Amino acid sequence: MNKFLLVSVLPVLLGILTFNLCTATAVVGGASTHASNNNGIKRITMQKVSRKCGNSTVSYKCHKKHNHTATTGTKRRRSASPTTSTESLLDENWGTYWMGQITIGSPAQIFNVDFDTGSSDLWVPSTQCGSSCGGNHTFNSGLSSTYRAWNKNFYIRYGDGSNANGTFANDTVTIGGVSIANQSFAMITSAQGFSTRTADGMLGMGYQSIASGGELPVIWSMYLAGELSLPLFSFWFGPISTGSDTGELILGGYDTTKYTGCFTYASVSVPGFWEFVADRVSLTTGSTTNIIAKSINAILDTGTTAAIVAPTTYFNMINTLLGATYDPNTGWSIVNCQTKPLSAFPNITVTISGVPFVLTPLMYLEIVGNSAGYTCYSLITSLNQNDANGNPIWILGDFFMRRFYSVFDMQNDRIGLALSTSYSSVQTAPSTLFQTTTTLFPPVTTTTQAVTTTTTLPSQCYSYTTISDATRLTTAGPAAGCDQNVFSSTSTNSPTWVRFVSPGGTQLATSPPNSGNGNVCGTAASGWTNATYPAVVGQSVNAFACFAYNGNPCFGYVYWNIIINCNGFYVHGLFGPGGCAYRYCTQ
Repeated sequence: MNKFLLVSVLPVLLGILTFNLCTATAVVGGASTHASNNNGIKRITMQKVSRKCGNSTVSYKCHKKHNHTATTGTKRRRSASPTTSTESLLDENWGTYWMGQITIGSPAQIFNVDFDTGSSDLWVPSTQCGSSCGGNHTFNSGLSSTYRAWNKNFYIRYGDGSNANGTFANDTVTIGGVSIANQSFAMITSAQGFSTRTADGMLGMGYQSIASGGELPVIWSMYLAGELSLPLFSFWFGPISTGSDTGELILGGYDTTKYTGCFTYASVSVPGFWEFVADRVSLTTGSTTNIIAKSINAILDTGTTAAIVAPTTYFNMINTLLGATYDPNTGWSIVNCQTKPLSAFPNITVTISGVPFVLTPLMYLEIVGNSAGYTCYSLITSLNQNDANGNPIWILGDFFMRRFYSVFDMQNDRIGLALSTSYSSVQTAPSTLFQTTTTLFPPVTTTTQAVTTTTTLPSQCYSYTTISDATRLTTAGPAAGCDQNVFSSTSTNSPTWVRFVSPGGTQLATSPPNSGNGNVCGTAASGWTNATYPAVVGQSVNAFACFAYNGNPCFGYVYWNIIINCNGFYVHGLFGPGGCAYRYCTQ
């Protein structure tokens, strides 16, 4: 799909879209700027919820009872309606999931749901389900004036035998102030195994192809109806050690105060789940790196609690390197954290599009207990499940996503990850754990000397094309100018780098040309940006570009353009618009 839309949209403030340019080999670097509450960008506060399940020996760890073997994929989260493709994901073994609020009906009826990128259905309990559905709210269709029956059966079965039955219906669904009329969802009328649930239901954010009834998922309805400022949504999960356990879902944008550096993108390889191909998974201890797997098919899934879910063969390899032992009482693996030093545990790296995303030991280990005794669990688990093309899948779940801010780009079919502000927040290991008689950090002698600090400019500051065309100035009259083939196609994900120089101006126009009417700077649809040019040398910002025409200041737009401060001048990374009579203007 194309990043350029020939649609009528309102201009938006772009503080929330500012980011810093990363190098090709690092996911960190730079500082984010303050985000603003933009029109069309909706924030939904989320909370982490815990529940106690059955007679689990670890009370806050909830897992479906199952028989664990080395050859079968028994930890399945859900198997959807038999009338369509089956979806199977890991159950929420730790009993924690991220929950937010939506409403259904007119007048609105409130529900707390699990926002799940690993499924595509929206379902909530009906009044007929009673206590067996769990949660705290049920949908009463008789109270909604906009309710419409669909008379199509809905069915979900979980790997432990729990299941839910119901019927599809249509009604108005609202998330964060964005409403969609006549949205399909399921009302559960009977269930088994859900009586202890805290969340009322599930809101799937995957592709339509895995929706149980073939219905259009809510988030896609919002996108296609033009309700989102940008065709994407993003997740941020708060630090684990603050006690607040808050998170945030943003519809139509992302928040630069919640991450550092820039996004690394990977294209969706099999639309259904948010599935992509990652370069490799490796474990590194000291100077030794063990590559576990290459070219893996991975799913970014907010509905899976574990850090990483691997096919059993690779899970066993990881457990061997961790020295972990599977515990059938909890469904997780236990590691020796009493006498084994922390430095003996490896960093686990998932490399995506050439960029390493690293989990240090305390990011994938969970310490449980008190001073009377502690147990350390690995948040790596196993699942044997194939995608629609028969490829074994890996899952990157909540404990991975807590470390990396995630963007789901619906128009360009890709996911993006950047270093989260929650990255370094980990459990504090009790002093009695990870003991060793070896001196890990011997004393060293340090000396201090004066150094001169210089700023290393991005490579784009030395490699660009100069444009001095005065007909691009906003003071120039109309003509048939067209930038469609002057700059890179948006499908390449690599902009054309240019520097505007006199007499053709030095920057892009920063207000709607000709009061939003266009027909200046040698074209009909006149391009401009309301991005704030970076003041810090070496800093870069995202520059959302609008094209003004016939009184509409944003008749069409291109996003993901970049502007860099090159110490005395600016270079612009620009994409070509999707049609002619569209041209960037300068000042």
